Amino acid sequence: MEYYADIAIQIMFLMMLALSLNLLVGYTGETSMAQAAFYGIGAYTVGLLTMPVAVAGLEIATSSGVAGGAGWPFWPAVLISILVSAAVASAISIPALSRVRGEFLILMTLAFQLVTTQLMGSLTSITGGTFGLTPIPPMTFFGQSLIKPSQVVIVVGIATVLTFVFCYRLGESPFGRVLKGIREQETAVRAVGKGTVLPKVIVFGVAAGVAGLAGALNASYYQVAAPQSFNLDVSILAIAVVILGGVANPVGTVVAAILLGLLNPVLDALVGAEASAWRGVIYGLALVLVMRYRPQGLVPEHQGPLRFLRRRRRRNAPAVAAAATTRAPRDGAPDATPGAPGAVPSGPAPEVVLKVEGMSKSFGGIKAVSDATFDLTRGQITALVGPNGAGKTTLFNLITNAITPDQGAVTLNGTSITGLSISEIARRGMARSFQDGRLFERLSAIDNVAMAIPDQRAENPFILTVRPLYVKKRERAVRQSALECLQLVGMHADAETLVADLSYGDQKLVAIARLIATGADVLLLDEPTSGVDPSAVEHVIDVISDLRAAGKTICLVEHSVHMVERLADRAVFLDQGRVLAMGSMKELMARQDLKEIYFGA
Repeated sequence: MEYYADIAIQIMFLMMLALSLNLLVGYTGETSMAQAAFYGIGAYTVGLLTMPVAVAGLEIATSSGVAGGAGWPFWPAVLISILVSAAVASAISIPALSRVRGEFLILMTLAFQLVTTQLMGSLTSITGGTFGLTPIPPMTFFGQSLIKPSQVVIVVGIATVLTFVFCYRLGESPFGRVLKGIREQETAVRAVGKGTVLPKVIVFGVAAGVAGLAGALNASYYQVAAPQSFNLDVSILAIAVVILGGVANPVGTVVAAILLGLLNPVLDALVGAEASAWRGVIYGLALVLVMRYRPQGLVPEHQGPLRFLRRRRRRNAPAVAAAATTRAPRDGAPDATPGAPGAVPSGPAPEVVLKVEGMSKSFGGIKAVSDATFDLTRGQITALVGPNGAGKTTLFNLITNAITPDQGAVTLNGTSITGLSISEIARRGMARSFQDGRLFERLSAIDNVAMAIPDQRAENPFILTVRPLYVKKRERAVRQSALECLQLVGMHADAETLVADLSYGDQKLVAIARLIATGADVLLLDEPTSGVDPSAVEHVIDVISDLRAAGKTICLVEHSVHMVERLADRAVFLDQGRVLAMGSMKELMARQDLKEIYFGA
């Protein structure tokens, strides 16, 4: 009985460690090689806090060089262990995640793991050196010391279940939706007004805190914290569990942890002393086979028992009443007929919403944009036209500060937004789409749109933890609003379909719905019909016309002269990054010099 309980405890420690890492790797797309280091920090912290206080003249039987501990009770020490692990992770992640990405983040966390393991073995007066910190007092439960595995397995089992529920709720919450968006298209998350550095720092700290909890329980169970228990091999094992099980799916992590955890006793029984060597061979072979034949893992994202729960929850969300396909014009907005340019109102000059002045950008010796100046008028569609390479998309990037301009200024509603981040610009009322869509392909259409809805307090993990009923109510309202935006573009029937499974034309419509969901008054549309089936182009035209009728100010980059003629109130002609002319499409097409450059005879 004790033997099987001990195996179960080992598996659950691995499970907790891998579940915490899955928040980073699976949901956020950030790979850390240092999870075992935070596992160890939790173990050493609980050891130093719970060991008896050193008393002068009374020798305490501790490891070499360690005089004693703080004499704390077990559970307060566990709480501090969680907080210390989370704080250390957050401290190193703030500069790392704002400056370091991809393989460089892997190298940085690998370096932290190796340095931490080395310090565990060399700081003898604190950690006990290579032999470890011992004896650590056993865990207690209601005042009773738990020594036997059959006693400890209950406490560790409860902790594992709570870890699973916590990681699942966090990953499938509005905050988790932001994490998935960062994983898929970080720039697109910023473009709809969401910050990306803080969520990554938070999840880095949360994942480390969970690992610290596992480490604290581990040290109290074995009554020792030694460097070899928290080295790089343990971090690699946790990554293997996540990959084998399936990223962003806690069920897969549980399955893989059980399979790999059972491998140890099986090999010990079969090959004895050679078990360690065979274990490495089997781990490597399993990873190769999974990456070759089932890269999505044993239980892929969006599959498994939890998929039924998600679907049931969403089916129970309130249905959205039929929404009109157009919105009433705002006060002062020009009247417009769908499919035709809006009439310019007589009387006072139209209100300028966006002013771009002297915008320039060079890449080496190439002048991509040169002293571009134009403005956008409220409630009208302005098209940027010109040949390929004229600088139209680059100008969008400069206006939204996705690319830093060499010079120039941008004013939105009379306030300078020059130098602001793309997310702050979106929050101030100007949002953009992308030529390549940049949708979150492994999310559903409705989740793509819900990502863009502003002021979601439910995206705060603290509120998610302390006010679950509020979060549930708010999320229901967010999804309803997202469904209304999808209905405006005719995509509500495919709301729960993964974007990767939609046609390219439908993806473009979802991108427009996501843009609408930001609530921005100024919309920058980058080639909304590029690659779209001709049969769907008319629908896109109608949708954009309806946005103008709703009072939106739109700047459009589009190669289709037919579409620009149908939609644009005015056009800005660009060539080699310079503004050559402005006016109606009829006026521009009548100019001989522009015909030679772009329109043709």
